[in-house]
Amino acid sequence: MSVTDALPPVVERMLALWNGGAVDPADVYESVPEDVLPTIAKYRAAFPDLRWTVDQWFGAEGRYILRMHATGSHTGARFESELGTSEPTGESFTMNGIEVLELRDDRIADAWQVWDMGPLYAALGARVGPNPAQ
Repeated sequence: MSVTDALPPVVERMLALWNGGAVDPADVYESVPEDVLPTIAKYRAAFPDLRWTVDQWFGAEGRYILRMHATGSHTGARFESELGTSEPTGESFTMNGIEVLELRDDRIADAWQVWDMGPLYAALGARVGPNPAQ
């Protein structure tokens, strides 16, 4: 597939779901993960303008590799993460990631992802400093 071809319909539905659209997760995932709706709600509450975008993609043997980015601003609810709880900072971020989706019968059967969470954590107020062990 070339990057100019249309994304598979299920990937378009996945993007709509994560971007706040009224999409039934059962129309996206072969087996809906228990945490999908709570995770989406958590992110959308903290980052009301959150937008997930596919920059480039290609398909091979039933799998689709997506190079993506997400943008948002922490203007909503407090956000709980591995770093603790952050009250709204008003800060914006752009983070990049790669997702590999395995499709079966027009549903996502499995997914693997790697995202650079650094920009999001910086928007939450995390700062990188000297290593105290040095």
